[in-house]
Amino acid sequence: MRGARRASNTRRKIFFFLIFCAIAISLVAFASVRVARFVHSPDFSRFLATRASVALKSDAKLAPLQWRGSSAASESLLLIGGTATAFERLEASALRANWNWRSLLEGIWKIENVEIENLSATFRPMADSSPGAPVPDDGGKPPTSWLPSKFELGRCDVRRADLRFGEIQGSGHTLAFEPVEAGCDIEARGGSVSIPGLPALTLAQGLIRVRNGTFHLDDSRFFLPESGSVSASGYSGPNARLNIIWDGVPVADIPFSGLANHLDGTCRGQATLDAKGAWRGNIRFTNPRLHDLPLLKNTAALLGDSSWKNPQIQKLDADFEWSAGNLTLTNLVVESTGLARIEGGVRIATGGALAGQLQVGLDQNALKFLPGARETVFNTARNGWHWASVQLGGTLSNPSEDLSSRLATSIAAAILLKESGKAIDTVPSSAIDTAKDILNIFAPLLP
Repeated sequence: MRGARRASNTRRKIFFFLIFCAIAISLVAFASVRVARFVHSPDFSRFLATRASVALKSDAKLAPLQWRGSSAASESLLLIGGTATAFERLEASALRANWNWRSLLEGIWKIENVEIENLSATFRPMADSSPGAPVPDDGGKPPTSWLPSKFELGRCDVRRADLRFGEIQGSGHTLAFEPVEAGCDIEARGGSVSIPGLPALTLAQGLIRVRNGTFHLDDSRFFLPESGSVSASGYSGPNARLNIIWDGVPVADIPFSGLANHLDGTCRGQATLDAKGAWRGNIRFTNPRLHDLPLLKNTAALLGDSSWKNPQIQKLDADFEWSAGNLTLTNLVVESTGLARIEGGVRIATGGALAGQLQVGLDQNALKFLPGARETVFNTARNGWHWASVQLGGTLSNPSEDLSSRLATSIAAAILLKESGKAIDTVPSSAIDTAKDILNIFAPLLP
């Protein structure tokens, strides 16, 4: 009796277990059908667009999806950025996403990988972008309440990206996005970058971190067409800052018009752009040589020294600040060993107004051809040079200075003292003109 009762209980358990399994299988089949109908319907594309709009604080439009197994393709995605987004417009074409359906059991729609054939984006100026409010997790609900609304996005690869940051444009880059907490990491390679006033740059590598809407440029390296390299780093936002370091850049490739007409060589330096649009930095030239300057030919003829025609410059560097159209040079040094050295600072205001205080040093051999100058004008000896102070004024196109008049008076007085029968007008005009031109030796180095 007892054995028959145990057998009956076992059969009942098996029966209920089979019923439970049948119900579970039916529910899974029902859910699978509902999920399949949902993901293959236009509602799913609209649901994804809504989620993208909420997450990116933008207006998103996603073309209908075409499915092949667990992979879905779409012809295009368009995002129009809001006021709190770092981008103004982003458009992607030929998208393909690989889905992880097992994540639905965890209550998450999970995309493991997204591939984009072409991407174009326009970003706001660095100072205009700012961190937005936290992204709500409940924005965008599927029409069936029991389906999850959370998303988890994996890696995104872009075969070709064209990007625009104000006047800076990049084209032909390959991009890789890796999502992280509060943002993503972006790696860019290849393609070219166009910056006004510079030749096209080839991108070697760029690493960008996006955190809460703020861009952090950790490391970007570029190469010029022929020689030279440029690296950049910085961040966006209200306190935006961009740091640039360059090395081995030919004079012809730096954005100072006309400089290459009179100067050969390469340069290196660094500059920082702040949120107010001011550049500050320094520049140093390597193996520079001046050429094709009439003042150098006149000086060579006056002093009887052909070295002045195309002098090799041993040192040419300066600190600079460029802000609101005003250029300020400080710690300016121009030196040609055995010929001349210039030290000091210059300011060129908007419109070309010129002001500055310089020290001009000449070698004692040059002073032999300027009678009286060593005793009355270049009368301070320091570091092997004989120095005279110069006050600059006027404009860049019509500069004024106080050296020429003092030098002319000195030469005239020396000649009159030596040969009292000569009149003042016998002072060689080329000497006076060249004295003024000596201080203009640095003028071609200014933009």
